[in-house]
Amino acid sequence: MKKFALVLSGGGFKGAFQVGALRHLRNNWAKINPAGGDMKFDIICGVSVGSLNGVLTACDQFDKLEQLWHEIGSNVENIYTSDFIDTKNQTDQLKINLNFSRIKERFIPNIDLRFNLWQGLGLLLSKSKRRKFLDELLARVEKDFTANFKNFRSIADNTPLKRRLDSLVTVGSITDTVFRCGFVSLNDGKYYSYRHTDFSSDEDFRNGILASTAMPIVWEPVGKISARENNQDKVISQSVDGGIRNVSPLADVIDDINKDDPASDYTIIIINCNSGEVDDADFEDANIARIALRSLNDIAITEIFNNDITEFLRINDIIHQVRSVHPTFEIRNYNIREGRTMEILRPFKAVIIQTDPGMLGDTLVANEGLNARRMTHGEEKAAQALRVMLGGERQLVIV
Repeated sequence: MKKFALVLSGGGFKGAFQVGALRHLRNNWAKINPAGGDMKFDIICGVSVGSLNGVLTACDQFDKLEQLWHEIGSNVENIYTSDFIDTKNQTDQLKINLNFSRIKERFIPNIDLRFNLWQGLGLLLSKSKRRKFLDELLARVEKDFTANFKNFRSIADNTPLKRRLDSLVTVGSITDTVFRCGFVSLNDGKYYSYRHTDFSSDEDFRNGILASTAMPIVWEPVGKISARENNQDKVISQSVDGGIRNVSPLADVIDDINKDDPASDYTIIIINCNSGEVDDADFEDANIARIALRSLNDIAITEIFNNDITEFLRINDIIHQVRSVHPTFEIRNYNIREGRTMEILRPFKAVIIQTDPGMLGDTLVANEGLNARRMTHGEEKAAQALRVMLGGERQLVIV
C-alpha cells in the first residue's frame, strides 16, 4: 500500500517556505498519488514552526494555515509582541527597537522621578544634595531591577500564538493521520516526541505545540505538559523548541513507520526551511539578541540538520544497494547504548525540499513581501522535487 510521511523542520518565520511547498504538493497531489484523492499524509512530524504547520495540515485546515501566514505577514503581532524586537520591520534582517517605557514598567516599575519646585532648586544649588539624591535613586533602581530581572525569561511574548492554537487545534480534529510534535525539557535536557493521542488533554496538546515553537531566549518555556508514556502519566516541565536537539525529526517518523504494516510502501517528504549552509552576515556591531539567535538558530540548528539528513541518506542508500543485490536480506538497526540489534531497517523513497541559500531572510522577521517571497520559493523548490520524484528516482536531495 502506498503511504506518505511528512517531516517539517524548524526555522521560525522561514516556515512560510513550507507553506508554499505544501501548496504546490496539494495542487499536484493527483500526480503524486493518482488513487489517493486530496493531499493526505499518513504520518506528520514537526518541530518548532514545523509543528505549527504540521498540526494544521494534519487537521485538514490548510486554508486556515495559509490565512494565518498571510496575517503574520501583515502584522507579526498576530503571533508575538516584544519590547525589544521591531515587529514593524519591513526588511529581511532582525532589528532591535527598544520600548523604554515598557522596559521601565517591566524592570523598574516603582521608580517615580517627580519632585516639587523647591526640591528641584535645592538639587541645582547643592552638590551634596544632588549626590544624595542620585545615590538614593540608583539604590532604588538596583533594588527594583534585581527583584524583577529574575523573572525576565524571554524577549518576546507568544500569547497571541497560544490564543490561535486554542481556537484552531484539538486532539479530535485529527483523523486518519498520526501527528507528532517534538520539544525539549530544560529541566532534564531530554527530547520528547508524542503522538497527538498521547497528550492528556486538548490543553496539553496545544501546550506541546506551543513548547515546540518556543525558541529559547525569544519565548518563555512552557511550564507543564502532561502525556501518556509507557501507559503512565508523565509531566514534562519547562519545555522549549524541539529544534535545539532534533531539528528534523526523521527518527520519530521512521519509528512510526516501523510500527506499521511492513508491506506499506512509504515515501518520506522532508521540507527544510534551512539551506544546509550558514548565510554570510556582518556581526561586528551585533547586539546580544542577534548574537544569541545567530548561534542557536542559524549555526547550531543548521549543523544538527545536516548531520541528521546526511546520516539518514547514507544509511538509506546502503539499504537500497543491498536490497538491489539481495532482495530478502535483512539489515537491522543497532542500539549503541544498549549494545544490541534492533528493528529491521527498511529502504524509503525520500524527497527533500530545501531552500536555496540566502533566500528566506531572518528567522524572526516576517512581513508581507518577505513571506510572499518565501512561499513562492517553496512552490518553486517543490516543483523541482516533484519533477524528479515523478521521474522515478529513489531519493532526491535539493540543495
